[in-house]
Amino acid sequence: MDIPQVDFSLKYVNLLIILIGLVMMLYLLSKKYARSRTLMFGNFEVLEKVAGKKLFTTSLIPLFLRVTAVVLVILIISDLVLVREEYIARTDFILAIDTSSSMLTDDYEPNRIEFVKKTAIEFVTRLKNTKIGVITFSGKAHVRLKPTSDMGEVERTLKGIDFEGPAGTAVGDAIVVAESLFDESERNRSIILITDGRNNIGRNITEALVALNTSNTPIYPIGIGSKIETETTVPTELVGLNATPTKFPNLDESMLSLIANSTNGRYFIIDDEDSFKRAFETGLDYTEVSSEQTTTLVFLLCIVLLIDWGLEVTKFRVIP
Repeated sequence: MDIPQVDFSLKYVNLLIILIGLVMMLYLLSKKYARSRTLMFGNFEVLEKVAGKKLFTTSLIPLFLRVTAVVLVILIISDLVLVREEYIARTDFILAIDTSSSMLTDDYEPNRIEFVKKTAIEFVTRLKNTKIGVITFSGKAHVRLKPTSDMGEVERTLKGIDFEGPAGTAVGDAIVVAESLFDESERNRSIILITDGRNNIGRNITEALVALNTSNTPIYPIGIGSKIETETTVPTELVGLNATPTKFPNLDESMLSLIANSTNGRYFIIDDEDSFKRAFETGLDYTEVSSEQTTTLVFLLCIVLLIDWGLEVTKFRVIP
């Protein structure tokens, strides 16, 4: 997590130095005066037994508290703000995640689905004031969560995603269902579509894109997996379900390019965690956010003064 920067006015620096000097001077004078008053009693042993402590403590805690109080007062009138950098989404969006059987391939740890979930969760938990919806698709598209700004609910939904049927990869259906989830808000919208396959069931891509022509919704397809023909092993989850290894150039780059170019989006083919994160962050702005700290400083000042008062009437009080 990035450490926030502190920003405040320097016009009261001279006043701060003068007040700290006065606090230290008054503290030393008060200690000297207290000692001179106590000398009037003469019998220090009796006084220390009555007080249950040394009459002249060498602790600098009261001085530290009073200097702290002065610093807090100066900060309060110096317009202190904390400046931090955070991601702001340019649009509300739908996450459309492929959950077909090939997403159980273990070329990513522990498999493609879990890798996508982990990275997506890291991505959404950084966002504020953004609505996110979630759909999954295999042989058909499933609505998992309508757009919401509750990132806790989005995270819980993503964690619950797993391999699902029926067989196939209905990319066209996923596009149409994703678009249907957007409400009538004036905020910009986009679709992040994550797949390792090719459209082989349901609406064809051309039909799906025609349905989006009037919405001006950009789609950012993210391809995960290899473009080179490979033979998969049967995932553990499918052992015993009459599943067999398949050979495939599973990732259809031309389909990803068509979807992105037809919707003014951009497609990505990722090969590691960093490239996946960069693909997510394409739709984000990294901006500075400032927050005033007056209330917090006043609260801290009250605590410091209460502690100082408590010590003055108890531990550090000198008799008489």
